[in-house]
Parts: sequence; C-alpha cells; structure tokens
Amino acid sequence: MQISARTMYGLRALVTLAGARTDQPMSIQSISCEEDLPGKFLEGIMADLKRGQFVLSKRGANGGYMLARPASEMTLLSIIRHLEGPVAPMAYDDRTAGEGSPTDRQAAFRPVWQEIRDATIRVLERYTLQSIADSVPELMHDDFSPIYQI
Repeated sequence: MQISARTMYGLRALVTLAGARTDQPMSIQSISCEEDLPGKFLEGIMADLKRGQFVLSKRGANGGYMLARPASEMTLLSIIRHLEGPVAPMAYDDRTAGEGSPTDRQAAFRPVWQEIRDATIRVLERYTLQSIADSVPELMHDDFSPIYQI
C-alpha cells in the first residue's frame, strides 16, 4: 500500500487541527506554516476533506477550518479511504500473468494478499486522529531561556 503525498498532507493537516484543541477555526496559512505544506495544494485537500465531512469551514477574517467531529471518532482508515480510495485491494494484479485465469501457483498467493489486506485494515481502524495527535510531543520553543536570579 502506498500513501500519496496528498493524503499525507491531509492527515498532517487533520492532526494539526486535532492537536490545536480549540473550537476556533485555523486558517490554511497557519496550518501550512505549522506543517510546512504548500498552501495552494492544501486548499484543495481541505476542500476535499470538507466534502468528506471531516472538517468544517468558516468564512471571514477569523475563518478557517476545524474538525467536523471529535478527533477520537475519525479513524485513519476512514480518512485514507476518502482521500485515496480502497486501502488494500482484494485482488492482486499479477503483472506476470498472461490473459486468462491465473495459474495454480499464482492463485496460491491469494490467501497471503487477503491476510495483508485484513491486517492493514485492522491497524488503520485502530488508530484515530486523537491517538496520533496525542503522540506528538509538545514543541519546545528554541527562544526560551530561563532567567535564574538569586
């Protein structure tokens, strides 16, 4: 399974929104700056996530995007399926096969591909945006220097 850059950008933007832990919308510019993502590309991704009901948008000076529902209710599987399509296709396209039905040796691999597919789905269902956001360490400010006085 390969995840496109577009899907990874979408996941990162959603985790940024989940990590913000605020009801206030976050602008494309602030998400883009925080995650070092191309703003124009992110606009299209966020529009797609809005169509998928993962985010809500608010217009205006204080507008931006916010999660449509709690991050704990959004699995990586549902997001990836929305942005990428099927996560792990049932059938394996054997590029070495000629036309017609697969040979017995080719067919012998089917249970392997099925098990890989099922395991991939189980793992992606187990992780939510909240679990990913909770695993991101708080950013340390480089300009922080404590003042010691006696």
